[in-house]
Amino acid sequence: MPLSAALNDADLEFKCLECDHAFKRKGSWFKVISTFKCEGCGAANRIGYADKLALFEKHSAPFG
Repeated sequence: MPLSAALNDADLEFKCLECDHAFKRKGSWFKVISTFKCEGCGAANRIGYADKLALFEKHSAPFG
């Protein structure tokens, strides 16, 4: 299942896997990154394709 191009310009929210710090980035950003540094705690986070699919599905749901 590909990541929806309809969400490329949408703000998607993701939480740090270590501290739950929430941040928003464009869908296109999530498509190209594989790791990021948390702005809250500084932890290095890895976001795999399965995580990206779940994130895009969450934000494409009609009431989610």
